[in-house]
Parts: sequence; structure tokens; C-alpha cells
Amino acid sequence: METSSFVDYRPQAAQLPESEQLGWGAVPRVSPSTAPRVEESEFPDDLAAVSTRQLRVLCNQMYRLLDRDFPPMDALHRYEVLVEEIERREVQAEARTAPVRARSGFRDNSLFSRFELFSDGTMVGHVKYEMKGSHAVLIQAVVDPRFDAVDVEPALIRQVLLNAHKRRIAVVPYCPRVREFLTEFPQYRSLLPADQRGRLEATLRAAGDD
Repeated sequence: METSSFVDYRPQAAQLPESEQLGWGAVPRVSPSTAPRVEESEFPDDLAAVSTRQLRVLCNQMYRLLDRDFPPMDALHRYEVLVEEIERREVQAEARTAPVRARSGFRDNSLFSRFELFSDGTMVGHVKYEMKGSHAVLIQAVVDPRFDAVDVEPALIRQVLLNAHKRRIAVVPYCPRVREFLTEFPQYRSLLPADQRGRLEATLRAAGDD
């Protein structure tokens, strides 16, 4: 009897495309080498050298990584570091722009009866006055000792005289500092009412004769 090797006559499954081999509800297996993944940008060592715009881009990338089922272990730490750096820069920007918005200039503080001069939100000097009818008697000029009186005082008195002239307020230069200013800058005497200008000039002449 002739013998022969065993032959499996079971029909072989045809090599169909993978999409046709799958049944309903089957999930195709994807090789790890071809699985799609989110590309992680190289995290910079020195955030100070990165622009704020790029920091925000990196922050968004870290946020998307955190939204994955299995985020990288260091993603949360990097996200917090980026947020902290962005907030720090925002605080710095706010500090740099604050002096621009700070109040500067001159005003009549009628509540305290004084003309005030401000620079970057700080009152650098004031002239105390007292209203006598339609006249503002200039009593005392005061300059903050933290500032140079040589620069501040003339600017302060000049603003007082110009403001009073603009508002048609008569001034009486009782303050010695105001009188000294008018002696040094006689062109501002024309801002005084005629009677006060005459009295001041007579006083200055009498002082010169002595």
C-alpha cells in the first residue's frame, strides 16, 4: 500500500485586504510604528529667551497633551511653569505702563485750600492759599523734600499764577517764595491784578532802596 504524507485539504483563507477581513464592530490593529501621535515640541531650557507669543503657543501644546488619556509625566509641571512665566511677564508689563497712566499735572484742591503739582501720581509741591472775597491770598509754598526745590518750586508757582489768570482769580502774593519768584521772573507780574502788581512793585522798589 502506497503511503503519502498527510495533506491538509482544509480551504485556506484568502488574503483579503485588512478592511475586508474585519467584521462588524471590529477595531483594526495599528502597528505602534505607524500609530498617529502628537508631536511634542522640544521644551526650552531658558524661558527668558522665548518670546511671549511662543510661550503661549507652548502653553497651548502642553494643555492639549494634558487632555490626552495618558499625558506625559512632565506635561503638568511644564504647563504650570509656562503659565507662571506668562503671568510674571503680564505683571511686569503692567508695572511698566502704570506710570504712564499715573496722574500728573496741576490742580486746585479746594477741599484743602491749596494748589497742588503732581508728577507720576506723586504730589511734589503745593501752595497753600486762603480766599478773601474774590482774592486768593497765597500763604505758603511747600516742596516735598524728596524732590529738588530748585526745579519744582518755579514750576509750581508758575502754574499757580497761570491757573489763577486763566480762571480770572485775583491773587495776593503774601508768600515770600512767590514774591521771590516774581522778582526773578518779572514777566509774570503782568498776570497779577493791577492793584496787586502796583503794590508788589512798590514793595520791591522800597526793598531795593534799603
